[in-house]
Amino acid sequence: MPIFKAPETHQEFMTEYPRTTADSLAGQMLRHYWHPVCFSRELKDVPSGVRLLGEDLVAFRNSNGALGLVGRRCAHRAASLEYGQITPEGLMCSYHGWTFNSEGRCVAMPLEPADCPLIKKASIPSYPVQEYGGVVWGYLGANKDNPPPLPKLDILVRDDGELSMERGDIRDYTYLNWLENIVDNGHVLVLHTLVPGVIPDDIRPYINTTVDADWRNSNFSVFETYFGMKTVLVQNTADPNLKFVNTLSVVFPNGWRMANNGGIPPDWSNDRRESGGLLRIIDDTHFEVMRLSFIREGNYRKGYRPSDPRLNRSFKDRLHGTVEKKDHDHRQYPGWEGSTALEDLIMQQSQGSPAHREELLASSDAGVVRLRRIFRKCMEQVAAGEKPKAILNNDQGVLEADTFKGLVTVDELKVGPENMPSSRDGRGLLRDASGNLLFA
Repeated sequence: MPIFKAPETHQEFMTEYPRTTADSLAGQMLRHYWHPVCFSRELKDVPSGVRLLGEDLVAFRNSNGALGLVGRRCAHRAASLEYGQITPEGLMCSYHGWTFNSEGRCVAMPLEPADCPLIKKASIPSYPVQEYGGVVWGYLGANKDNPPPLPKLDILVRDDGELSMERGDIRDYTYLNWLENIVDNGHVLVLHTLVPGVIPDDIRPYINTTVDADWRNSNFSVFETYFGMKTVLVQNTADPNLKFVNTLSVVFPNGWRMANNGGIPPDWSNDRRESGGLLRIIDDTHFEVMRLSFIREGNYRKGYRPSDPRLNRSFKDRLHGTVEKKDHDHRQYPGWEGSTALEDLIMQQSQGSPAHREELLASSDAGVVRLRRIFRKCMEQVAAGEKPKAILNNDQGVLEADTFKGLVTVDELKVGPENMPSSRDGRGLLRDASGNLLFA
């Protein structure tokens, strides 16, 4: 494996930061982690071409049910195995029949003599692959025989609600712009209030409208955690003994978790819908967003913005602003304000790569600074021949990122790297005085 030098200056780090390929330090660091490949439901009787960390691969499930993740090009004459045929032995190239098993070894050459010695030499790249919670995961690191434990996100296997999984949102910029947006709580109070939210009448009695949305009156904290990092915004209410808390988490290096819509005003209630997702890091300038939404009986299922009358719409259906499109507005996205998804897309896309932009970070960027420090430390560890930050499951065998959102008394408030109470066991649902669910 090539020897990589740790970045010495800030600019050297920022240049290396968005790299994803195997010939880069950042790319080697990413290869120490498991990455989402596709959803399990997609691997049936047809191979699936996938680009991951700059490598062109094919995921498949052979006719015996075993998974494989191999290089896309046949070792014979480089035809694409994305158009191969699935057999009990593995994946057969449709051009001349060379067949490769899930370890990338050639097991059949039907046009060659039965004792052809070439079969022992022919192989294609292959990588460990696992299936968990309806997601197929791949490990592209060098330690194929002993990869790290797979982080088992709890949202993928919870049984107290309904999980919705959506993919197909492919972006043409670095995945880091998405992750940095997650830990940038401040933008929520500016970008996502250009068109103010509206409190629906049915939930109005359960919204604390006295929450102070002024950032300068809030307390913003960032913490490195066992799963990555999290940000915690604590806002005041008219009651000095009651605070509103909103937590956003990054599951390093390719996931995120939050509650509801990330704390966009005026969602100041104890209702807590679990959400988040995974990023398939395609290459330096492309990634795919794989969204996860977990809704329990009793969750409030409407949105607080005119563009979100209900929650179960596809991403593409949400890419429409709510302001008037003017005839003289010839920008790529006219009338874009009012759609949370479109607002984030435009800002992230317009930033460009961290390697090629000038910045002036301020105090509200504490989450971005912490995320970059974690990335830089991990890169330095890899450059020194060490393993980067381990992402481990808890004592129950799952990874539970902090998604706390709701009203907390001052005595109950504990802000730190440890998780606040989860939404399990019926927590985070609105109830009447008798304990009955309001929106069941």
